[in-house]
Amino acid sequence: MTEWQGNIRRASTTDAAVVTGILAEAFMRDPVSGWIFPADDHRARVHPAFFGPFVALALRTGEVHVAGDGLGATLWLPVGDDHGADEGDEFAELEATIGPDAMKRFGMLDEQMSANHPAEPHWYLPFIAVHPAHHGKGVGSALLRDKLTELDRAGTAAYLEASSARNAALYERLGFRRRPTTLDLPDGPSLYPMWREPA
Repeated sequence: MTEWQGNIRRASTTDAAVVTGILAEAFMRDPVSGWIFPADDHRARVHPAFFGPFVALALRTGEVHVAGDGLGATLWLPVGDDHGADEGDEFAELEATIGPDAMKRFGMLDEQMSANHPAEPHWYLPFIAVHPAHHGKGVGSALLRDKLTELDRAGTAAYLEASSARNAALYERLGFRRRPTTLDLPDGPSLYPMWREPA
């Protein structure tokens, strides 16, 4: 696959709507999102409201990167050292927005992810998304490499949970290694926690 050669930049709050739109569109067919929101029409309706708080949190406490004029985006959060769990109110309205059933399933997922999250300092990638119209062009790899190069220079590790074995294989090419446990959702898909030591 050829590497996409476009521009990657750090996003600001003015990019929040664009980034939220990329995530909402890109995750429509994601197995985990399909488990949280089983009905396609409900998922399409609430996805922007679901991803909005994550974008707001990353803009406030971490980094959001955008490829081109909105082809793809990454959300990065620093974990460990002096990065405390700085509680904001981003998620205060989430249940009212997505409904109690989806909130219950998201709560189960969040509980598993929190219980298995490594404690040592790293940057966490909760979401990487490429707009479906631009899949297979190397946009996602370029977005990842951009931040991983910086982490390598700083000697900092990275962590993510892949939402499919296929995605896990992509991350392995960039130096991530699967951890021994998977996160198995009740009657749903598995996630694959992955850790990357700095190169």
